[in-house]
Amino acid sequence: MMSTKPSVVHGQVVLDAEGEPLEWDRDYHILPASWGIEGGGISLGFYNNSRCPLYVVQDRSILKDGMAAAFSSKTKDRFVRASTDLSITTRGSIAICRDLLMWKLVHETGRRWLVSTGTPEPVNSLFQIVPYKSNYYTIRFCPTPTDIPTLCKGLGLYVAEDKTRYLALSDDLRPYLFKFRKAVDPYAAQPLKTVVSV
Repeated sequence: MMSTKPSVVHGQVVLDAEGEPLEWDRDYHILPASWGIEGGGISLGFYNNSRCPLYVVQDRSILKDGMAAAFSSKTKDRFVRASTDLSITTRGSIAICRDLLMWKLVHETGRRWLVSTGTPEPVNSLFQIVPYKSNYYTIRFCPTPTDIPTLCKGLGLYVAEDKTRYLALSDDLRPYLFKFRKAVDPYAAQPLKTVVSV
């Protein structure tokens, strides 16, 4: 069977956990690079007793892959390339909240920025996938050109008092390492548990 890997220098094209190139608008699970005590895949949850919008969180169970997501861009290339501005949309059937599930950065209390979902905006809804090593990557908020250069950094995990892990951007968070795996059934029902106010 012919491989779908393009004949380009390794690192130009983002690869999934199987070594195959990520494709635009295809569904993938976003998983921690090291599987174990750090929790499961990226999913959605509530924040501050609010039902909508939904926020991007890490599933607490290491046995769960989270909810699938798709990457989109204006590029005409077939494959997702590193350090390219892109949008990320969580997929799945969610009856609780009818808002668009596209990721965007929102400023919460203090100096912390969290990744929420909703209608995209030009400045706060563009991300980049940046190679780290092997097939591991960071997800960076750094739109090009950026009007907020101080926010150009990798996303990390903010652990709230109730132990909920929110995808966030802050000076005191180290960038988190991810890998990507093709989703089998992204539109399977995804029950959401209430996230305690933080």
